Amino acid sequence: MVSFLALLPRALTTFLYAVAALLRFYADTDTIPIQLFPLTILQWSFLAFTLGTTALLANLGLEWHAGNRAKNERARAEDETNRERDRAAQERERAARRARIQNRGFILQTRYQLTPGRETGAALTDFLSFLQEYGE
Repeated sequence: MVSFLALLPRALTTFLYAVAALLRFYADTDTIPIQLFPLTILQWSFLAFTLGTTALLANLGLEWHAGNRAKNERARAEDETNRERDRAAQERERAARRARIQNRGFILQTRYQLTPGRETGAALTDFLSFLQEYGE
């Protein structure tokens, strides 16, 4: 149905302009083709031209609206893609930070096990207080 409505103004415009041109060709006669409507052929031609122009303007409006809608949907999809990319980057950053903290803890534990002294014990205690403070 939508495709028919999109084609209708184009086809109607072409048809009405063709009728206007055909009636314009016979404009030198003063006969009134339809007795119920007291219009001359030249007036009928002008009416067909006016209706064709109206259909053309309706078609332009439909095309404009479809173009704006497509552009807005592309922008919305691009925004969503950017948000997803940002979320993924933040998650990678968090994972890297967690890995650095875990590595630091593993290194401190290994040092303490290899050389259990006051200095390595203090570093391990500082690391434990850091973990308790920041909840990692």
